[in-house]
Amino acid sequence: MKTLVLTTVLTLAIAGYTPGRAQGPYDEHANAHKDIDTALLAARADDKLVLLDFGANWCLDCIILSHLFEDKTVRPFLDDNFHVVPIDVGNWNRNLDLSRQYGRPIDNGIPALVILTGSGDVIASTKNGALADARTATARQVLGYLQGWVARKTTHAAR
Repeated sequence: MKTLVLTTVLTLAIAGYTPGRAQGPYDEHANAHKDIDTALLAARADDKLVLLDFGANWCLDCIILSHLFEDKTVRPFLDDNFHVVPIDVGNWNRNLDLSRQYGRPIDNGIPALVILTGSGDVIASTKNGALADARTATARQVLGYLQGWVARKTTHAAR
């Protein structure tokens, strides 16, 4: 009887288990093309920039950068000036067409960022691998990058 009860409880527990979304900032089921289109549309309406964040949940530097984005000094500036689009590259087998479309920013490692105007023009990229070693970055350095890219928006608009 005890075995029957235990078997029944285990069967019900296993049957009712639904795995949650993978931990990490990158959603492998997201439609990155659609997410970019949505962000570009919003950026045209509110004059923010679009930040494409190429990375993967297995990548320690990507996880660290996502945590730096949540820093109390970085998050408000990021929210005020950018629409962020996390783009999962998986095991170098997802959204590679987007990497090619935006100048191959991931060729020197991830995380890699591309900054777009609302019209889709690239105004900055870390394709030189500047953030591929994000574990050594500080929130102040990340904020400095973001501030520099916002300053480029003004220069880009003046053209």
